[in-house]
Amino acid sequence: MANQFKITRQNVFVVAFFILLAALLSLLFSLLEPFLSSFVWATILVMVFYPLHSHFLHWTGRKTNLAAFLSTLVVLCFLLLPGFFVVINLGKELPKAYAFLSSTQWDEKSLWLMNKLKSFNFGTWLQTWGIDSTQSEEVLQKQIATTLQNFSQLALEKVTGAFKNLAAFVAQAIFVSFALFFFFRDGSRLAVKATELLPLEGQHQDKVVRTFSVTVTAVVRAIFLTAFVEGILACLGFVVAGVPVPILLGLLVFVAAFIPFVGATAVWVPAAIWLFYQDHTLAAVGLAVWGGFISAIDHVMRPWLIGSEAKLPIFWLFFTTIGGLKVYGFLGIFLGPIILSLGMAFLAIYREIYLNLGKPTPKRKKA
Repeated sequence: MANQFKITRQNVFVVAFFILLAALLSLLFSLLEPFLSSFVWATILVMVFYPLHSHFLHWTGRKTNLAAFLSTLVVLCFLLLPGFFVVINLGKELPKAYAFLSSTQWDEKSLWLMNKLKSFNFGTWLQTWGIDSTQSEEVLQKQIATTLQNFSQLALEKVTGAFKNLAAFVAQAIFVSFALFFFFRDGSRLAVKATELLPLEGQHQDKVVRTFSVTVTAVVRAIFLTAFVEGILACLGFVVAGVPVPILLGLLVFVAAFIPFVGATAVWVPAAIWLFYQDHTLAAVGLAVWGGFISAIDHVMRPWLIGSEAKLPIFWLFFTTIGGLKVYGFLGIFLGPIILSLGMAFLAIYREIYLNLGKPTPKRKKA
């Protein structure tokens, strides 16, 4: 018979220990859960800027507190100075955008768009398919007006929500700053301890840590660099084309560019349509061509930067990024590729350790 589990003093202590450990970890998680997003952001930023922190450690003679303070200050300046410039300009442009969205008569806009469609013999095209053009035009015009109204309402809600959540954003920025200092100061020591908890051999622990580090750096660098380039190029295009509130729209492109394979298109297409509505046909066509070039940058630059460094397949990278956005919100854009890379690393370890156990090494055939 197989060995049966015996109730001994040692076994009782082992079971009680793991029950207490699970309970304490659950309580600890409940206490830290409100700050998990701040910790994740701080971890990402620390890993990206850690080479700079290493230089500060060298320059300060290994004074960890001073080096951590300087590194945190540089990161905050890197993030806050552009944000300060954007906020100043948004203060000028947001009232204009709000007034435009709230005062626009979308029924008139939809009627104008239908007239444009009629100029391209839209009704004749419908009749060739046996569809009543008059009734279809009425239905389509109502649908266009509803879509434009819903888009306007959504934009107004986002603008209003941004101001309402300003206090929460400032609080999270403080938490991230606080975590940044301690992660810079104690991050290497904490990383070593966390790695030692992995139930893997040394070489496999190193592989997991290396994969995590490379992926975080590649993902953050690719996403921010791509979004920054798209935002700058879009802002220049809006200025040249004469679109109102170009800085606000450029910021929207920067934010939308974080959504892979979609982002910037959601901003420059409505802007080009607006120019077309204002009878600035040449500017509309030029902006559409420029916008297509910006979207091409997103389709090429981001996957190339992430995939070339992190060695992630483009197919799974796309779906894990979209899935991360849906599950974790904005932070999921970064977590999706990271989880994908770690999953691939653990699968590789599983294949190396478990699938090859007991299998004899194949002998080479003699020539």
